[in-house]
Amino acid sequence: MDLNPLSGEERLGRVQSLVRAFGVLDALCQREGMTLSGVARTVGLPRSTTHRLLTTMEGLGYVQFDRASSRWLIGVQAFKVGAAFVQTKDLSQLGRGIMRSLMLEVQHSVNISVQEQNAMRYLSQVQVSNVRKTAARPGACLPIYSTAAGKAMMACWSETEFDRYFASTKLIARTRHTIVDRDALRGELKAVRERGYAIDDEEYDTGLRCVAAVVTNHMGAPRGSLSVSDSSIRLKRERLFELGPVLATSARQFSNQIAYQIR
Repeated sequence: MDLNPLSGEERLGRVQSLVRAFGVLDALCQREGMTLSGVARTVGLPRSTTHRLLTTMEGLGYVQFDRASSRWLIGVQAFKVGAAFVQTKDLSQLGRGIMRSLMLEVQHSVNISVQEQNAMRYLSQVQVSNVRKTAARPGACLPIYSTAAGKAMMACWSETEFDRYFASTKLIARTRHTIVDRDALRGELKAVRERGYAIDDEEYDTGLRCVAAVVTNHMGAPRGSLSVSDSSIRLKRERLFELGPVLATSARQFSNQIAYQIR
């Protein structure tokens, strides 16, 4: 319960400030540096209001002030946000051909996903005709520990990353197959590293199975997961281990294809 709720006027004021801040960013995107007066004139705000917005955004890293020219510029944090969007967009587009070829070969839905904090965000899916959509539909954000795509990423973590994750996350059983014991999960991830792919045997949702392998950049750093998913009726458990090596090969091809295009 919020003991200090904002009034309608206060909420409106915060939304208005946010809209104005985005307007300032849009203005700075159009030119290589603008004076305070130029920004204020472009966004239609008083100099004092514009200066307050700019200094706040400077503190967050979204804009920077060049004292030599007395001009405001886009900051590093804004570039990071833009780069993250471009990379995830490129990842799903660049892998479309491999995803489609893999789908035609295995006759199951193929997905590409990326880690988003402690979850996996699914960017794209190539689906088999006349088959119901799986939980891995584009836009879905699923727990990292109970999905094959997520476990493929977790298998690349350092001990420090494991410890940080376990210290902040409670593992909840979604089905009777979900691995919620930390030692058991560590053992499962060791098996993932040894065989080169991860499986989800009805761990996220009863009636669904998935197999996944990690996609890396030219430095070998994990950038996403390529996965095959379907209903447990169509995708039998033994089939997961047949598909694993095939998927791992496709993930390596995907990694080679994007090696110097995704950082």
